This record gives sequence, structure tokens and C-alpha cells, in this order.
Amino acid sequence: MRLEKNLNKLDIIDKFFIIWSFFIPITSFVLMPSVKGSLISYILAFITPFIILFRMKNFFKKYIMQFLFFLFIWISFFCLSQLGNLIWHINLTNLILVSTENIDYKLFRNSLYTQSLYLLPCIMTYLYCKNFYKPIWDKWISYSGFLFVIIGLLKFFIYFFTNGSTDGDFLTNREYGEGGTNSLFQYINILGLSLVRIQSLTGEPSMYSFIVLPYLIFFFYKNEYWKAFITIISIILSFSSTGFIGLFIYFLLYIIYNKKKNYKIVVVIFIPCIILYYLFFEYIGDILNFTFFDKMSSGSGIERSGNIYDNLLYWYDLDFWHMLVGIGFGYIRSTDLFTTLLVNIGAIGLFLWIIFTLKNFKIRLRKENDFYTNAILLLMFITSMISVPEFSFLSMWMFLGIIGSDFYKNRSE
Repeated sequence: MRLEKNLNKLDIIDKFFIIWSFFIPITSFVLMPSVKGSLISYILAFITPFIILFRMKNFFKKYIMQFLFFLFIWISFFCLSQLGNLIWHINLTNLILVSTENIDYKLFRNSLYTQSLYLLPCIMTYLYCKNFYKPIWDKWISYSGFLFVIIGLLKFFIYFFTNGSTDGDFLTNREYGEGGTNSLFQYINILGLSLVRIQSLTGEPSMYSFIVLPYLIFFFYKNEYWKAFITIISIILSFSSTGFIGLFIYFLLYIIYNKKKNYKIVVVIFIPCIILYYLFFEYIGDILNFTFFDKMSSGSGIERSGNIYDNLLYWYDLDFWHMLVGIGFGYIRSTDLFTTLLVNIGAIGLFLWIIFTLKNFKIRLRKENDFYTNAILLLMFITSMISVPEFSFLSMWMFLGIIGSDFYKNRSE
């Protein structure tokens, strides 16, 4: 009754976000499996301009101008990169291309358009959150993020108690790549004990860790320590190096920058580690080998570092024009966002992306709020640059928009 009363007080702008927020973290369920981009969160993002036009007609012109600013940047790189491809020869051999048409096609490859379509809902999400964020959204961000975590844990325990016959996921249906399917579950075998790596409703454990890390910091920001506690357990059970790196970075930032020491945070971070250490004491060596050391020497680790090196070398060997503006947005997808952007949109594009994602990073912390802002921005930036090549996770754009909103900034001042 109380919840219904509170919802009735909300504007349609807020009600729409409440519904949308529960779909924003999900990346493995689509309405039409043949259409890879038919995520519910994307479809809702495309509806946002109509919501704004219906409810905020006086603001709509400003919204369109903001959208056109992003469109201008995209058109600029579109034209400059394709002009460069027309004038100078580029060799696409040995690159990890997004689209599979003949490598002799240098101009207007299919992925230039498909990846640009994925960019549209990202921009719409950012602008919606930047312009309309209110503190009332916080609890719904918390609810939706935690539900996402719980789904991941449920899949883990269903797999465990059914002896690996199923993880109970009947929703995942998204296809990745050219005709590929979403991996239903990824395993870790430790001395005969088979466990599924937590990935919730995403494509893989590293994606799950990348998406959930900002929610973890948000739980700390809202003093929801029990949610943070469970989230850390889920990240550890993803056995993802991305997740472990993110936890390490956050703890390091906390030790360095947080002058007002809150030992609850230290306890919440370490207690799950101690519990899991006690439960999996005999398997710690195998877990560390699987998560870090084996990856460094295994095919995946060698491939990851090799891709970074090859892409850097490829960019360095390009002509000066392409070094600046890239060979085309969405042409390649490496195993990291850094070299993916560097090759696709060049040094200028990468520089603009860094400015865009870190522009609200504060060198001097004036409020406790600033610490959590910095932590979210740095974790998303660092983990994406080294291990997650995707730019199109709407959760990232949601947090960037909220942090950039006037309402949020005023709370920090």
C-alpha cells in the first residue's frame, strides 16, 4: 500500500525509469533471437525521446540539441575515417573484424552501421539519466542491481544442487557473433568439483563483473552493506579476473583516498573472502591458477595480450590520418576497449572517450560522495580498457549520466 502510494506521486519520467532500470543490466535476453540488438533495455531507450516529448515539450528542443551534438561527433568520425579509407590503403588481414564480409571491402562495412545502431540507445540512456535523475531513483537502481546479483547466485546454486544438469536459466537466448549463441554457462573444475562461474543474465563472467562493480560501489554509497556483502561473494564466485581486479582497485582507492575510515566497508570486503577461503581452502591454488596464472600462460591469456600488442602495432603502422581518426567505428573488436577504440576511431577518438568518461573525476575530494563517484568512474574505465571491449552496456551509460547530472553534482558540492 505504501509502495503504491509512493509510486502514484512519481512523474511519468520517473515511473518509466523504474521499469527500465530492471532491464538495464540484462544483456543475454532479447525479444527476437534473430535480432541481436532487440534487448528490452534498448527498446525502452528508443522510447525515451517520445516520453520526453510527451511530458517535457519545453525541454525537448534542448534534448534534441544535446543528441545532435553526439550525432555531429559520430558523423565527423564517419566521414573522416571513410575518406581516409578511400584515399589510403588499409590492410584488414589478421584483425578481429566485427562483420564477416570480404576483407577487401574497406568502405562502409556492415559493422559500421550495426555498431552505430548499438550506440544510439547508449546516448539516449546517458541523456535521459543526465537530464532527469532524481534521488528517488536510487532505491530502484539498488533494487534492480541487487536482483541482477540474486539471479546470478540462483543460477550458481541451481547448477550446484542439480549436479551440473542445468543452471535454471530459461531466459538467455541472445546470439553473439555471426550465428553464434550465448554461452549458457562457463565452468571451473577444481579437483573434481565442478562449479558454474556466475554470470547472471550476461554473456560471460567478465561481463557480469564489469556490470555489477558500479552497483557494488553504489551499495556502499547508500550504506547497504548487506547487499554489498552478497555482491562481493557473487563477484568472487564469477572467478573472473576482471572482478578481482575491480575489487582490488576499489579497496586500494578506499585505503588511499577515504580519510574518514569506515571499517564496515573493510569488514564487508574481507568477510566474504574469509568465508570463501574457509570453504574452498583446499582449492585456493587451483582457483588462483584458473583466475590469473593459467590465463597468463594459457591460450586465452596469450591471445588477449597478443591482441593488444598486435592492435597497437597495427595502429602504429597506419598512415597519420588513420592514426588520428581510425579506420571506422565498429570495424574491429579486440579483447580490450583501449585498442578497439584506438584502431576504430583513432587517437583523437580515444582521447575524446577518455575525456567523456572521466570528465567528472575529481582530483580533490570535497565530499564523501566524491570518493564513490571517482571509484565508479575509475573501475568502469580501467576494467573496460584492459578486459572488456564492449561500449554498449547501458549500465555504464546510466552511471555516467547520473554522475554528470546537475542534481547529482549539486549533492557533491
